[in-house]
Amino acid sequence: MNVGDLVRAMESIAPTRFAAAWDNVGLLVGDASAALSRVLLAIDCTPAVAAEACRSRCEAIVSYHPVLFDGQKTFLSGSVAYDLARAGVAVYSPHTALDVVQGGTNDVLADALEMTDRAPLRPTPAAPGQGFGRVGAVREAPLRACVESVKGSLGISRVLVAGALDRPVSRAAACAGSGGELLGEAIGSGAQLYVTGELRHHDALRAIASGITVVCTLHSASERRVLGRLERLLVERLSGVTVACSAADREPFSVV
Repeated sequence: MNVGDLVRAMESIAPTRFAAAWDNVGLLVGDASAALSRVLLAIDCTPAVAAEACRSRCEAIVSYHPVLFDGQKTFLSGSVAYDLARAGVAVYSPHTALDVVQGGTNDVLADALEMTDRAPLRPTPAAPGQGFGRVGAVREAPLRACVESVKGSLGISRVLVAGALDRPVSRAAACAGSGGELLGEAIGSGAQLYVTGELRHHDALRAIASGITVVCTLHSASERRVLGRLERLLVERLSGVTVACSAADREPFSVV
């Protein structure tokens, strides 16, 4: 196996053609012809994750968020991308390509809501059933109980809530990561609840005024659960390659 096999496996799981136009996805660091025996999965390719990959002798990291995003005019020692390239560790980032596909980041978040009859909030043209965000039916229950269920499914103890908690919910929307761009679609979908990672202050006010309750889990908490599914999919596709989720990768915010 080589890094190119990892690229092909990721392309089969989350084709890069489905990524947002502004995104930077695919093999961002490394050599596709390099040998591959160990892969580390993370949401963010932080210095701690990079150090873990080197200690574990991983030849590649799959980092959900791109390790290189904006245009770079320098490539110097001390940057994560430079140091990994020098160490011979490749980095692949799927980001919004993984959000869009069926079974990807947004479906995993929708699973936490036990959402059925789901559809994308913003469908991808020419790709039926795929797109950004999800909306669908949920088992009718008090909204507060639904929030507690989401917390349990995501393994978190606290969330931020904007809007009423004392009413029933039977339809919900979800968007992993930053959900402001899809707030209009969530409001227009008839959902009583919108679960996302984070939302700007004025978007929260807009949601309250529109009568939809927003639950913010923190950004990466809404995405992290997809890593377990990605691990299983890669193990199926990369015979003989060890695939593991990072122990050093974590949400940068903590609740105190």
